[in-house]
This record gives sequence, structure tokens and C-alpha cells, in this order.
Amino acid sequence: MLSGKYKKFLLILSIVLFSASLFAVDTSALVKKQLTAAEDAMDEADIETAYKKVNGALQMLNDETTPALRASVVSEAKLIYQQKLEGILEKYDGAALSDINIMLEKYPEVKNTKIEKLLGQIDENQKIAIENQRKAELAASEAAAQRRHNEEQQSIRKQTQAIEQQNSALEKQNEAISKQAASNAELAESMKTQAEELAKSNENSEKNLKAIQEGFSGMQDSLTDQAEAIKESSKAQSKSTTIMVFSIIGIALLILIIVFVVIIIARKSMKAQAVQQEQYMQAFRLIAENTSNTNRIMLGGATDLYGQGAPLRLAGTSTWAPAAALPDVTFTPEDEEELKALAVKCEEIGTKIDQITNRKNNSKNVSELVYKLSMQLGLSQGNSMLNFCAAMIYDAGFLGVDPEIWETETLSDEQKEEMRSHVNIAEKYLDFVPKKYWEVFDDASKKHHENMDGSGYPHGLKGDEIPQIARLIRVAETYVSMSSRRNYRQALDKETAIEKLREQPEFYDGAVVDTLEQIV
Repeated sequence: MLSGKYKKFLLILSIVLFSASLFAVDTSALVKKQLTAAEDAMDEADIETAYKKVNGALQMLNDETTPALRASVVSEAKLIYQQKLEGILEKYDGAALSDINIMLEKYPEVKNTKIEKLLGQIDENQKIAIENQRKAELAASEAAAQRRHNEEQQSIRKQTQAIEQQNSALEKQNEAISKQAASNAELAESMKTQAEELAKSNENSEKNLKAIQEGFSGMQDSLTDQAEAIKESSKAQSKSTTIMVFSIIGIALLILIIVFVVIIIARKSMKAQAVQQEQYMQAFRLIAENTSNTNRIMLGGATDLYGQGAPLRLAGTSTWAPAAALPDVTFTPEDEEELKALAVKCEEIGTKIDQITNRKNNSKNVSELVYKLSMQLGLSQGNSMLNFCAAMIYDAGFLGVDPEIWETETLSDEQKEEMRSHVNIAEKYLDFVPKKYWEVFDDASKKHHENMDGSGYPHGLKGDEIPQIARLIRVAETYVSMSSRRNYRQALDKETAIEKLREQPEFYDGAVVDTLEQIV
């Protein structure tokens, strides 16, 4: 009886453990699904969706979650929280900020220096905004009080003026009444005088009428004489007008001829200018066609490759000071054109390398970073450009590796050895490089996997034995790789990537890492 109960207990315990394992597996799968959704939303710049998805992933983390998966979720959360806070910094959202603070209290491992800095900036901005609002409200209140006071004063003044005007109007009315009484008396006297004068005027009018009738007949004769004189004057004026009309017509014709000649001359001049402009445009198009291949490989800050006229250094040295260069090379204009053509060729090969290795824009990103590091470290413009070209094809040996290796998820020992051998077969893809530049390209392609402590390959060089170009590429390649997203891991932020480089001085040149931190 007891053994039966014991068997039932063991059966129930097994079912519970099995269910728990299934739940753990399902939970990890859900976490990965939420993480993938957050990454896709970030790629589409949909910060709100990415924020919701990564919070979902954080909330499903538990003790059964693997450290690698937890680290991926926390790393992606840091990037998304930074983007979210930058949006709040630009356009304040109190509810969103409160939600982020709650999540950071719940998951403190997400918080980093950048997030704390953004939170501090947002808090400072809000304090300033509140203070400005308080000042604005105080100013508005004071302005309203002052406005009410002014309105009251103005109302009092208007009332006082109205009373004064009423008093003045009453005084004027009294004066007008007095004047009107005096005027009525004067009017009566005046009307009497006018009646007497009207009677006298009627007598004079009768006399004047008779005189007008007598003078009218004489006036009629005078008008007839004046009409004859006007008729003669009109004839003379008609002749003068005809002469003037012909003169005006002649002047107008002369002006039309002059305008016509000017138009012809102007049209010929415009045609000549159009022909000349077309010639200029054809010349500009020829220049653009001849320089397009060169312009497309120029860096943002390297448009004047030879403006400083400084000599180039062709290989590594134990110091980055310009005075420690190897023997100089003086460039003629023909050499400059040769270097431009070399850069174009390197870009073509770098593109092929990226296509084979499935690393989008890797050659371009590494070479541009090597160029910026070279300039920041004090190398000449020409030497920096030469390093740029060499860094574009430092992995040329991969062109000789079996293409099937790039499709394999897990490499065998033989395949790993073949991958390492790319540094030994690179030189057969560099036959186009001029002999005077060969040393830089050879160092770049063969020695970019050497470590500062001598643990690298293929020669185990260490410290100053490693050429400058190889040390530059070693740092630049690793940084570009860590800050780029890969199928097997997330991209690191700049601060984390540089921190990891600095933690491995046995691999990377510290001076180059310090310079990298200044320019990224």
C-alpha cells in the first residue's frame, strides 16, 4: 500500500518537473521572439513598438533564462531606452518618462551612463520649463493687474471729461440763447432796411433793362466780325497741324527702324552667348566624366589629397610622430594620378571581398576609420590616403578561400586553418600595386592579425615589431565588427566597444584605442 502511494508521488513529481522544463523552454522562446520584434522595430525606426517589445522581453526574464539571452535583452534595452529618452528630451512626455523610471527601478541593469545623463538633462529641462512657466504666469498676473489699474484710471478720466464737457455745453447754450435774443432784434431792423433797399433796386432794374436792350443790337454786330476772324485763324492752324502730324510720323518711323536694328543685334548676341554657354557645358561635362571615377572614392574630409605636399611613409615605425618616418617618396603629378587610379581599383576589390564574406560595407567602414585614425595620429595627408587604400583590401586573401566556407555555420579545424591562411595568399591578389607602395599593402594584408603581446599570427610579432598600418587595421576592424549587427549577436554601443578594446591591451595598441575614442 505504501509503495503504491510512493509510486504515485514520483509520477506526479515527474509530471511537474516536465511541465516546468517545457515552461522554461517556452519562456525563452517568447523572450527571443519579443527581442527579435524589438530589433525589427528599431531597424524601421519605430521606437514605440521597440520599447514595448523589449519591455515584454525584460518582464519574461527569469532565473531559467540563459546569461547570453539576458545580456542580449539588456543590451538591446539600453539602445532602445536611449532612443526613447532622446525623443522625450526633444519633446517632453511626462507619462512616457514616468513609465521609463518605473522600468529602470524594476530593471536597474538596463541603466548606464548615457541613460543617466539623458535623465538628468530631461529633469534639468523640466525645472527650467517650470521656472519659465512660473515667471510667465507671474508676469501675466502683474500685467493683468496693471491693465485693470490703467482701465480704472482711464474710466475715471473719461467720466471727469464727460462732466466737464456737460458743464461747458451748458455754458455755451446760455451764451447762445443770449446771442439769439440780440440777433432777433438786429434781424428785425435789418429786414426793414432790406425792404427799403429792394424797392430802390426795382427802380434801378427797370432802367438797366432798357440799357441792355439798346446794347444788345450793337453786341450782335461785334460778334459777327469776331466769327469771321476766328474762321481765318482756323485755316492757318489746320495747315500747321498737318505739318506737325507728318513730322511726328517721320520721327516714329525712325524710332521703329532703330528698335528693329537693336532687336536684330540683341538676338545675334544672345545666340552667340548660347553657343558659348553650350561649349562651356560640354567642357564641364567632359571634366565631370573624366573625374567621376576618382571622386566616388574620396573621403568626406579627404578631398585635397596632396594639398600639404608632405612626403609619404611606406611602412610601420615604433612611434606615431611624423619625424620618425621611413625614407620619403616625392610625388610627381603623374604619381598623384597613379595613386587616384590605385584607390579606384582598391574600392572595386574591397566591394568583391565584402560580397564574398557577407560583410556589408566592411571594407569601406574599416578603410575610412583607418584614414581618420592616421590623420588624428599626425600622419601626412598622402600617407593617410595610402593607408586608406591598403585598408580597403587588407582581407584580399579571402578571395582565395573556398566559397562554401562562408555558408557553413560551424567550421571544422581544417576550415578554420584555411580561414587563417588568407593572410599568406593575399599577395597574389595585389599584383596591380606599384612596387614603391608594395610594403604598406603587404604589411596590411599579412600582419593585421598580429597582437601586441606576440600571440597573433602568422609571425607572432609583438609591440613595435608590428607595422603601423597593421596596428591601425587591427583596432579599426575589431571596432567596426563589434559596432555592427551580426546574425549571432547584437551591435555594441560606442562606449562599450571602446571599453572592450581597452580591456585587451595584449591585443590592441593603446595609443590607437585612445585616438579612436577621440574621433567616434
